[in-house]
Amino acid sequence: MLNTIIRYLVMDLELSSKRYHLDIPQCLWLDFFTQLTDENRGRFITLKLLDGQLGDFDLLHHKPLFSVIYDRPNYGNDLVVTVSRSLGVHEATYAHRIVYPQAVDVVTNNDGVILSFTVTDDDHAQTVISFQS
Repeated sequence: MLNTIIRYLVMDLELSSKRYHLDIPQCLWLDFFTQLTDENRGRFITLKLLDGQLGDFDLLHHKPLFSVIYDRPNYGNDLVVTVSRSLGVHEATYAHRIVYPQAVDVVTNNDGVILSFTVTDDDHAQTVISFQS
């Protein structure tokens, strides 16, 4: 499914240093993040907040992804990124909530592997989730 979404969006690709930038339409977010979670659970991430009003913060470093859950506008209109303490823990131990997400930008390599994604919220703050190889 994720490869189907990426192929669907190939017309909007911008090549930059052998990386592709994809803007994911909001109508695909629920399926996209379900698939992203299924394919990347346990993969180590770094999570940064870039906020013009509050400043920039490194919130997480080298933590295993547990899930990324999108609640549509009529169900809460937020995106929650959760991590677990270690690979052996099968429950979320930390959650980062993005209220009123407005845009999702994904960076992939040539093989379609997601390197990072950025979520921009209603206040123009950005949460950057980077996968570590």
